[in-house]
Amino acid sequence: MGAILQNPTQAEQDLLASFSAGKAERERKAAFDRFANAGLPSRRVESWHYTDLRAKLRTAPPRAKKPDAAALAHAKDKLGTVDRFRIVTVDGFFSRELSDELSAVPGVRLRPLLEDDLRLKRLVQGAGDALLDLNGAYAEGGFVLEIAPGGRVDAVFELVALDGGTGAQGRFGRGLVALGENSRATVLETRGESGEGFSDSALFLSLGRGAELDYACRTTGGAAVEVQTIVARLERDARLRASALVAGAPFLRRQLFVSCAGENAEAHLSGGALLRGREHVDTTLTLTHDAPSCISRETFKYVLADQAEGVFQGKIVVPPHAQKTDGKMLCRGLLLSDEASMSSKPELEIFADDVACGHGAACARLDESQLFYMESRGIPRAEAQGILVEAFAAEAFDIIDDEELRDLLKLDLKRLLGTNFHWGAFS
Repeated sequence: MGAILQNPTQAEQDLLASFSAGKAERERKAAFDRFANAGLPSRRVESWHYTDLRAKLRTAPPRAKKPDAAALAHAKDKLGTVDRFRIVTVDGFFSRELSDELSAVPGVRLRPLLEDDLRLKRLVQGAGDALLDLNGAYAEGGFVLEIAPGGRVDAVFELVALDGGTGAQGRFGRGLVALGENSRATVLETRGESGEGFSDSALFLSLGRGAELDYACRTTGGAAVEVQTIVARLERDARLRASALVAGAPFLRRQLFVSCAGENAEAHLSGGALLRGREHVDTTLTLTHDAPSCISRETFKYVLADQAEGVFQGKIVVPPHAQKTDGKMLCRGLLLSDEASMSSKPELEIFADDVACGHGAACARLDESQLFYMESRGIPRAEAQGILVEAFAAEAFDIIDDEELRDLLKLDLKRLLGTNFHWGAFS
């Protein structure tokens, strides 16, 4: 192991002490060494300037163990019944007992994730992130969902992340969704872990030539400190449409590393966040156009009340060989309180000369003229505010092609605004 950074925090000491090098595979050990050299990111790391994880995570809770019967029973009580194929993790561990049997679904295979999976190696190499390395060192019992070449699955696959009711723990989960050539799938990720402990999850998306994936993530809660990482690679003519709804997250960093690795690939990314209290949500993405004639669109919406903090950092990277790139990025914040804050940092890093790229960011309050118009027609002020907020945030989900997935996100948004949001923050 290389030398750890000087003056490690208690959390870094806890994390380093809990690693067992003797039992680690080569890939796991290499990831741990990289994390040991870097440590937890702080404001000194440019991409973490607005989210000082090293200061926030003062101590690291004990690592979660493979769930026992009691933990599985606790998680099962949360599942309910839905008309979707479910793949369940408990405290970061893939649970065959709670997951649906997919062997009878044509062209679909569900199996444990192996550390030497070549697709996983390729995806990890392109990210270079300390929290992804930490996940690689500690995550055990991950899963792989494979769609065979030419496979077209109409049903939704739901990745459900649950806790086992064991209190504050360090949870490290990972999964790989791999689509073969000219295949199509729809994936919903639902994160329902408790509000205790620390969570560091990673989801890898591998889209073969001509593959199409609609992906959505619902985070309506989560650990006290949480990092979610999405790493995606798109081959020639592949299409990725990915969106997320975030609410009730105390301290969350969502980071996306997306590579358009094949010509004519398209990546459409979006997200909506409802923040209140002292919640902090950071969305940071790096989208690399690594082939000619690729298209990317990014649209992110934040609604902030009370003393909530929103962060958006987006970077489009266009190397010299990626001619005819078409990329656009937009972030908008809706401030419902004088004490709420939004930090936006869109970036373009362009080294090619035949491109069409642009970015924009804006923050504003609710339009008083629109509110007056609605009130003058008998709509109570609180209801009018809710209508405007819903219309503002719901636009982010329109990129999803799958109607069921798109409607589900909008229904969740409506429910959150109707039952849980503090309308008093508007006045």
